[in-house]
Amino acid sequence: MENFEYFEPKTLKEAVSLLVKYKRGARLLAGGTDLMIEMKGGYVKPKYMINLKKIKGLDKISFGKKEGLRIGALVTWSTLLSSKPINQYYPVLRETASLIGCPQIRNIGTIGGNICHASPSADSAPALMIYEAQCVVAGPGRERIIPIEEIFAGVQKISLKQGEILTGFHIPTPDTESKGCYLKFSPRKAMDLPIVGVGVLVTASNGTFQDVKIALGAVAPTPIRARRAESFLFGKPVNDQSIRKAAEEAMMESKPITDMRASREYRLGLVKELTYRAITLSISKNITQE
Repeated sequence: MENFEYFEPKTLKEAVSLLVKYKRGARLLAGGTDLMIEMKGGYVKPKYMINLKKIKGLDKISFGKKEGLRIGALVTWSTLLSSKPINQYYPVLRETASLIGCPQIRNIGTIGGNICHASPSADSAPALMIYEAQCVVAGPGRERIIPIEEIFAGVQKISLKQGEILTGFHIPTPDTESKGCYLKFSPRKAMDLPIVGVGVLVTASNGTFQDVKIALGAVAPTPIRARRAESFLFGKPVNDQSIRKAAEEAMMESKPITDMRASREYRLGLVKELTYRAITLSISKNITQE
């Protein structure tokens, strides 16, 4: 690990100013669970390190039924897991958080850092996408809001402009009738990234699909919504035939690659199977709790 200058700004304005001044030579430190590994391996060599942990408010969670959920970018997975509003209104997000790393990682790693690392297989992305999270971004100009899907620009690339910082997420309150789940397939049961991850949120009534959201991880350069599969299910009867057809649509929307972890063909098969299972499981929750 090479030497670098270290800063601990106490305001967002100060942090933004440092980013503008040092440009691409600077890196932001949130939890550091990914960044430290990359620095030790020599893959990332920042000249300036800007620690965001002294900035007040970035590690807070707030909720109101009308306002929805607000999560600061520096909220850790352990904090998220202990949040009552998240447990009650956003169970898929809680379920996802419980699958990330180990207790030590969850105590340090942050939701903002996980998104900004922009791994196609990031566990947090599908859950945030099915809840239609909005990213809150601070920069040299005005604060701006962008949909979670638009923050991803490629493998480990985000769309933020020079000097901008992801400060948190705003998530609308979901329909009380919606039920969902997150399924991941990985070689190990813990502390492993998914070969494929599928998040689903379903609202069904009177035997038909009223609303369906499907998000996929590790099947394209960025996490994606399977919008053709979602559109197909709208108004369709809740039955095995409809679900299987939607799973095929999700598979066809995927663009996975072959790498050391799995082949393209294997991942396509996983998308089809996991999507089918996730929708089926979500429907069973709807029926059980009606």
